[in-house]
Amino acid sequence: MKRLIINVCVGLIICQLPAASPLSAMAQQQLTTPTNNQVASEQDIIEEEVAKTGEVVIDGRPVLTVYERIAHLTPEARAQGIEARIITLARETSIPPESVLIQPRDVWTEISADNVVIMAVTDADARAAGKSRQILALEDAASIRQTIQTYRQEHSWRMILRAIFKTALAVLFLVLSLWLVRRCRWFLRVRIEEHIRRSAKVLEKSGWHLSFAYIGPTMLAIGTFLRWLLILGLCEATLTIVLGFFSSTREISLTVTRWVFSQLEMLGRSVVDYLPKLLVVAVIAIITNYALRLVRLIFRQIRRGELKIPGFYPDWAEPTEKLIRLLLLVLALIVAFPYLPGARSPAFRGISIFVGVLLSLGSSSAVASAIAGVILTYMRSFLVGDWVQIGDTMGEVIEKTLLVTRLLTPKAEVITIPNSAVMNGSVKNYSTEAKRAGVIFYTAVSIGFDAPWRTVHQLLVGAALATEHVLRQPAPFVLQRSLDDFYVTYELNAYTDTPREVLNIYSDLHRNIQDKFNDAGVEICSPHFSSLRDGNTIAIPEQYIKPDYKQTGFRVNLGEIARNGDSQTKCAATSGDK
Repeated sequence: MKRLIINVCVGLIICQLPAASPLSAMAQQQLTTPTNNQVASEQDIIEEEVAKTGEVVIDGRPVLTVYERIAHLTPEARAQGIEARIITLARETSIPPESVLIQPRDVWTEISADNVVIMAVTDADARAAGKSRQILALEDAASIRQTIQTYRQEHSWRMILRAIFKTALAVLFLVLSLWLVRRCRWFLRVRIEEHIRRSAKVLEKSGWHLSFAYIGPTMLAIGTFLRWLLILGLCEATLTIVLGFFSSTREISLTVTRWVFSQLEMLGRSVVDYLPKLLVVAVIAIITNYALRLVRLIFRQIRRGELKIPGFYPDWAEPTEKLIRLLLLVLALIVAFPYLPGARSPAFRGISIFVGVLLSLGSSSAVASAIAGVILTYMRSFLVGDWVQIGDTMGEVIEKTLLVTRLLTPKAEVITIPNSAVMNGSVKNYSTEAKRAGVIFYTAVSIGFDAPWRTVHQLLVGAALATEHVLRQPAPFVLQRSLDDFYVTYELNAYTDTPREVLNIYSDLHRNIQDKFNDAGVEICSPHFSSLRDGNTIAIPEQYIKPDYKQTGFRVNLGEIARNGDSQTKCAATSGDK
């Protein structure tokens, strides 16, 4: 227990030293002489406490290191007390640095100046430093003398003015450097933009012009990033150097410098440690690249017809290639994911989960359209360039992507339809048969029973053959669709190989039907009336009425009237001569 009593006594002495304001008061403290007896258990405790050290640092410069815990004072607390006493001693210019001396004791050595105890060097400190107590005390005393002398020099007005002058030079160098960076940036940016404009104006663009048109903006973006990085680096270096000129801020400068270099060192070490994983990622990327090239080569031959696979259509080549490329990229990403930097960090995992939740909640319709797009591709319901009707929209397919299908209507309107809606509705494709024998279009007219059906058939077929874009073979034909109460419904069917002209075809056909029927004197009118009509005059335009045409009248059967009596008179109006 004697060792513990000695530590308590030394701790009380050192605790009282910073509390005394004048140096003469600190000279009154006396150290108690301890014995050399040690207990094994107490020695083990001391060895454990020696592992923790306290470094005395003044104005950013390390002065000395203490190792032993004394009483309740940790090595860090001892270092802070020694630092405060050295600074107080350095500010007392009346005390010369040569007054710092050592005074050996039984189990420690005092370092004092002008009878003022600065610190005590114990046997544990000497053992931890790997030196004898006497040598360690001499080195610490010499370091304290040098520190006092340096502190007084650097805190003089001469050094402060010199630091201000150096600061002005550093700021001037920073301004010149920033001006030079700005000039270089302006010079290079103007040249790159000029090359981009020249490449855009060239009519016959070579590989160099095309590549520069894409590389130029990228170079500008990278240059802007590097410029700001250089500006920040210059400002940080200048600020660190300026803080190092002044003794009161040198510690901040050294701390910042050590932090920057430690981060760079950690970054460099991380890069070196990541090189094996980077090699694996590079191998995966190379294998994936060659696999994509092989897939592109195979499906290019299928698309050109150079390679034929039974049951596999050439128009399937492009979408199938995209799907396989997507699967290869996803597979490569899954394999390379564990080797990516930060892949196992909590932040990376949290971002992955967040992105997955967003995709699962917000992309249900997009996923449905994508799946429908894949199914429509292999169903071959229509191809790009086909004339189709999807729902109530008719037009030419100008684009078919994984998510949507776009139609160009005859009114020059571009209609975008999600593939999920296309999948759920019906699709009429007019181009499939039009490419082989022609597609049928039809129209219906209703003619009275008094018109001969052979004449009606002849007139309708003649009107169809007189219409542009109507095929003569296969020949148009007429169907009598129904025999209604007052008229017959005739349906004209004709073939065309240009379904995109269907609106013009219908318009021309209807005009020709009117002309043909008017020329033949056949009335296009269903004799189904809700009011009395004088049907004695034919209902066609006057220019089509022949000069020898005679208006018909009503025929009255008087004999029938006489037989039926006056109470039940019936009139039968028939077409005939009066």
